[in-house]
Amino acid sequence: MNECVQDFLWGEEKTQYTMTIAANSNESRLDFDHESLDYQVLLLPDGASSTCPTQIKSGHAFFLEVDWVFQPGLRQRMIRAYNDQGKWSSLTLVTEHRIR
Repeated sequence: MNECVQDFLWGEEKTQYTMTIAANSNESRLDFDHESLDYQVLLLPDGASSTCPTQIKSGHAFFLEVDWVFQPGLRQRMIRAYNDQGKWSSLTLVTEHRIR
């Protein structure tokens, strides 16, 4: 198992997430847990991926994500979040650039 630490900076607010990640045997899927739900990241061709819970549990908020690399060092992510009642609560588009 490996650990992934992500730092997010939103205006003046900095948030850090730590996830424990395990790769499956065919190396095209990563598994991790987030706020008591198990998620999978499907690694797709040409720098794309899709993230979703392995099971949606009643009473738990969750998110769905797709991302893609559109230029070397630039990636976009579209994240759709649902509340604990299963209602859509937000849609976020993130553009990321590699700094290291």
